[in-house]
Amino acid sequence: MSEFFDNMNRQEVDKTSAPVIKFNNVCKTYTLYKSDQERFRALFIKPRHPVYHKALDHVSFEVHKGEAVGIMGDNGCGKSTLLKTVTGVTFPDEGDVYVNGMVAALLELTAGFSTEMTGRENIYLKGYILGLNDDEIKIIEENVVDFAELGEYIDQPVRTYSSGMKMRLGFAINVNIAPDILVVDEALAVGDAAFKAKCKNKIREIIETGVTVLFVSHNAAQVEEICERSIYMKKGVVMFDGPTKETHLVYLTDKRTTQIKKLKKKIAKLEKLIETSDNIEDVNAAKAVVPKHNKRLAKLEGELVQYTQELEDYRKNSGGEENKEE
Repeated sequence: MSEFFDNMNRQEVDKTSAPVIKFNNVCKTYTLYKSDQERFRALFIKPRHPVYHKALDHVSFEVHKGEAVGIMGDNGCGKSTLLKTVTGVTFPDEGDVYVNGMVAALLELTAGFSTEMTGRENIYLKGYILGLNDDEIKIIEENVVDFAELGEYIDQPVRTYSSGMKMRLGFAINVNIAPDILVVDEALAVGDAAFKAKCKNKIREIIETGVTVLFVSHNAAQVEEICERSIYMKKGVVMFDGPTKETHLVYLTDKRTTQIKKLKKKIAKLEKLIETSDNIEDVNAAKAVVPKHNKRLAKLEGELVQYTQELEDYRKNSGGEENKEE
């Protein structure tokens, strides 16, 4: 277990209780457009040859109260769509999504701000959007002001804020409203090192109180530090769901395997060109590139062996627990 959880007085997760988040065979498909003009025309005329992207492909999982669950995967794997589905920003085309509790989302931290209103006024505005009344907002107001560390700027129009100041305010509001579920997408990149540490500690406090957390970050070490369980997604599909360390190793071995296959195909194509082409320039260019690709291939294969061994060791040391690979 990471230092993040050391000495944390956490409530025990009751996995026999009803889940607070449940996805049951959820699918979400987007239509891709080449331009804004094409998107606008599609409002009136059905596209002749539409291109579709399945962001979520029969996704199923459960999250129980008090769990901190990470979502791993490359860009375009469906992480953000999943989080937006949890927060109600988007809705599935198929399947059912069950969310029980008030959700605070650290996705677009500055969404919903009025640039002409002051930071303090925006605390109330965001509070109203989240369904809080005046008395409830007043209780958290000073906590938000103190956490954001904006000084006298809190009473200045938000249009005078830097992007970092806006993100601080957005983060401060969402973590201080006492949510039941906290959804975090790369939000720990806010501010300088000291403020990042402050944000991480605040999330630790939130987890300690039993709040459910869904956490997305491209920083795998950060996910391992904060989440004991993680889900690996690839092309909209849940590939693996288990302990974060194991999930990370599954992700790395799968990624290296894919990279090796692609690179081998590229090398084979270049070698065939060298053997068959009559174009001297193309042949010489291919001969110059192949050694670099082979060097890269050797590095990837070495990393695959390393990650595969680490995964085997982890499973052996953790008692041979069965994985939950789909």
